[in-house]
Amino acid sequence: MSKIREQLIQHEGDLAPGTPDTEHWIVYTQKKPEARFRWAGSLNAPDLELALQFSSEHYGLDEACVAILTHHARFAHDGPCGFEPLEAGDSAGDDGTSWCVFGLPRRGGNLELLGTINAPDSTEAIARGTTAYANGRIVQFRVVPEEHITISDGRGGLIWRLHDMNYKFAKGYSKGVREKWTRIRDAETYEDYRKEDIHKHF
Repeated sequence: MSKIREQLIQHEGDLAPGTPDTEHWIVYTQKKPEARFRWAGSLNAPDLELALQFSSEHYGLDEACVAILTHHARFAHDGPCGFEPLEAGDSAGDDGTSWCVFGLPRRGGNLELLGTINAPDSTEAIARGTTAYANGRIVQFRVVPEEHITISDGRGGLIWRLHDMNYKFAKGYSKGVREKWTRIRDAETYEDYRKEDIHKHF
């Protein structure tokens, strides 16, 4: 055995606590003020603080947004997803706690925050949400207790890109190429190049 391997590692005191297991969080983003929060994706994090940080870094990098909404996955209660838009029900009432209602405008689409209702439990919340927000387009409803919803509007930290990432997208790439060309050549020369390039490739 080598001399390095023969050395014993000495440790005094208790070991530091282990890293907590990660949990699943759902993320929604608001792209501009007054716009609806729309489902953006999900991520794993050990607690709410890191869930907000990770979602800001990840989803704020992918798309410019002004606010992020998140909740733990276990607090989401989904109603049945129909092939056709759901019809409004007749369940009503104002008892119980506040629930946030999300609606899916089409199968394969993204859930959107529609508003809030009061209900004593998740089943009644879905029923009352269907009554309040079924508008001939929603195929599924999700409800989450409002007390478990957290919204970050950037006051505690940035949630948008610190640098321009538009080059990742087709429209941004085209804009970036134009700006680079016109720094050294005039716009007319660039347009001639673009038309020729399109003609050759398409």
